[in-house]
Amino acid sequence: MSLEEIKKEAKQCKFDDVKSLSLKITELKNKGVSFLGCVAFVQINQNISLKEAQELTLTLEAYTKDEKKRIEEGIEVMLNDFKEEE
Repeated sequence: MSLEEIKKEAKQCKFDDVKSLSLKITELKNKGVSFLGCVAFVQINQNISLKEAQELTLTLEAYTKDEKKRIEEGIEVMLNDFKEEE
C-alpha cells in the first residue's frame, strides 16, 4: 500500500477503541504495511501528533514484545544519529 492509500483508508473510518484500532493495524501489518505506515494510519485516524501516534502504535497488540523492542532500538539509533549531526 502506498502512503496515500494508507491515509485515505485512515480517513474513511474512526476507531474509537484501542481493540478495534489494534485489529486494523494487525490487518495492515499482515498486508505488509511497515511500522511507519501503521504509525501514519494511527496519526491520521486518531488525529494525533506523530509522536503520540508512534507511542500508541507501540502499545497495540499488533506487535510482539520482540518486534516492539527492535522498533524502539531502531528509533533510538536514528535519534542518536540525528543528535550527532547537529
